[in-house]
Amino acid sequence: MAAYLQNHVWKKYLLRVSILFILLLSLPLQSDFYKTLFTISWQYFIADVFHLVTFLPHYFGEQNGVLDWILILIIALIGAAVWLKKEKPGNADSEQLYYYYLRIFVRFKLAAILFVAGFLKLFPIFVPELSLSHLNTAYGYFADWKHLLLSLSAAPAYLVFLGIVELIAAVLLLFRKTAFLAVIFVIPFYGNAFLADLAYQGPTYFVSTYIVLLTLPIFVYDLQRLGSLIVDFKETLPANWKLDWREISWSKWRLPLKAAFVFVFIVLTGVRSYSIYQQPDSSLHYPSETGLPDIEGKYMVDIFVLNGDTLASSPIDSVRWKDVVFEKWNTLSVRKVNTVFKDEPATAFFQREDDHRDYEYTQVGDRLYYRYTITNDSIALKNPNRNYHDDTYLFKLERPDSVHINLAGFNVRGDTLQVGLRKVDKKYLLYEVKKIGRRGLGYKL
Repeated sequence: MAAYLQNHVWKKYLLRVSILFILLLSLPLQSDFYKTLFTISWQYFIADVFHLVTFLPHYFGEQNGVLDWILILIIALIGAAVWLKKEKPGNADSEQLYYYYLRIFVRFKLAAILFVAGFLKLFPIFVPELSLSHLNTAYGYFADWKHLLLSLSAAPAYLVFLGIVELIAAVLLLFRKTAFLAVIFVIPFYGNAFLADLAYQGPTYFVSTYIVLLTLPIFVYDLQRLGSLIVDFKETLPANWKLDWREISWSKWRLPLKAAFVFVFIVLTGVRSYSIYQQPDSSLHYPSETGLPDIEGKYMVDIFVLNGDTLASSPIDSVRWKDVVFEKWNTLSVRKVNTVFKDEPATAFFQREDDHRDYEYTQVGDRLYYRYTITNDSIALKNPNRNYHDDTYLFKLERPDSVHINLAGFNVRGDTLQVGLRKVDKKYLLYEVKKIGRRGLGYKL
């Protein structure tokens, strides 16, 4: 193959474009990557390592986009031309050596991504359980991308299956002889993820595109042999070119680097993912601060008095609250009818700070979400959606019994408000299934 590349300048040029393009997409050249790297901690290890392995450069905004890929491609095209022009004639194996190093890089980069993503799905924490607010929201009020995530939430067994596939592919990528078999799994797997991102208007299709891109150097290397075997039915021998590591100056670092890779992406990632799975109250998506004790549930609004005027329940009243849901963390959501809600784009999957965790209220209509803080007998509500930065309340909270809650206070504009809430004894099928199983409820499938 080296002679083939030597005799075809455009092949040599294409190889250098591929090397530069993949490296420029992969190597972190921006400060936010190093900010995460140098502040990594065990508490946020999964979120941090996920952001590090899926990091893509973003020169034109907060997230990677088409303009970034075009810019990097232009740089790669120019850089490859300069590289090829300035390169002195070398031995016949130089092209094979470049290609070999490229395949090593994409193998371990791809394996790192798959190990992290695989453990997040094997211990189904990639997407959280549906919150009570989600369970009390009509299906049509969710955006397309949120539909996909909520469907995965409701089917953890499928999520586990996806994780097993990713982990198997990641293990196969660690060995040169099985790397091609790994990409046979990865290409349709993440090709489907890319199509799902497009179909459901998800924000992560550049990551899935990047993952498929990483498979191409491995896939193309054996593509001709694969065609000879399964199309022409010819006896096909594997590639016989092999690097003599004894001639490579840095070969002494191979085993330490592999050991470090295994320790970080298999041992630490697997242990931390399992520990999060074992802690029911921990989450990578919802706030970590616990809510008021024994308050979780759905409450109907029996009394609603605004500025001294009592508003009766009405299907067209856009001011009166319809119902309120208290989560087990410090969030409550308010359902309002006949109201246009202002959504904001979802950010990254996992965020460290509670204030940045927007999974529960992005790409969802029908309800307004509030984070609350408690001071003595007062409760302060603040809408975390940036489109509602002035949507705040301060109430005096009374709980005369385990069923009723009384709120009396005012909003940021000075309007007085009194709200009487009554808890509803509502059963949720997903929770009942977890208690006794599908068969116990009469389902055979």
